[in-house]
Amino acid sequence: MSITRLHEQKLVQHVVSQNCDGLHLRSGLPRTAISELHGNMYIEVCTSCIPNREYVRVFDVTERTALHRHLTGRTCHKCGTQLRDTIVHFGERGTLGQPLNWEAATEAASKADTILCLGSSLKVLKKYPRLWCMTKPPSRRPKLYIVNLQWTPKDDWAALKLHGKCDDVMQLLMNELGLEIPVYNRWQDPIFSLATPLRAGEEGSHSRKSLCRSREEAPPGDQSDPLASAPPILGGWFGRGCAKRAKRKKVA
Repeated sequence: MSITRLHEQKLVQHVVSQNCDGLHLRSGLPRTAISELHGNMYIEVCTSCIPNREYVRVFDVTERTALHRHLTGRTCHKCGTQLRDTIVHFGERGTLGQPLNWEAATEAASKADTILCLGSSLKVLKKYPRLWCMTKPPSRRPKLYIVNLQWTPKDDWAALKLHGKCDDVMQLLMNELGLEIPVYNRWQDPIFSLATPLRAGEEGSHSRKSLCRSREEAPPGDQSDPLASAPPILGGWFGRGCAKRAKRKKVA
């Protein structure tokens, strides 16, 4: 929510995220200002449609997906092709335009005077020289500020490294800037306005608990929430999807 306010104040131009949980989208950042380099668990796409057709859902779409297996079990409303998730697992190369948005990330990095890294180990991102403007001489590269409790490969390049928790550091920063941190309101979560409802017959295509709005945060007179009922949560990209494949034992 601090980052969203900083973007509103034009102090942050672009957010490059390794999160798969869609929190930056749900915080209110516009899609054009986000590059979700490892995908978004709430988005499935049709790669046969040009441009790719996106379907934002209010549930985790990765129930049936895993490393190198990305089909979600639902089909495109336009062409009927099977939809796929957007998650980029370790060992894969992300090729989707959205929500990865590499083009915008590269452009933003080339124009940036400062890069603030919050909570990332940078062990994966260090392999992407375009994000660090490595083609520029050191004196013309953006100043790098890192907030992390552990060592990162970029520490020696940083103008400042803070060994702290992101929430604590951002609270101090917002206080210093005199900016109030917005309060998250689930009723106003952008995912509900962006989401595509399931078609008839697709209700049983997932067993995930759907996101639902909080009636306590609803505007006066509006207590309806068609997305409130949902089945229990099971598995996901955070479980089986990210697990390494078991090595088969060789039989002598």
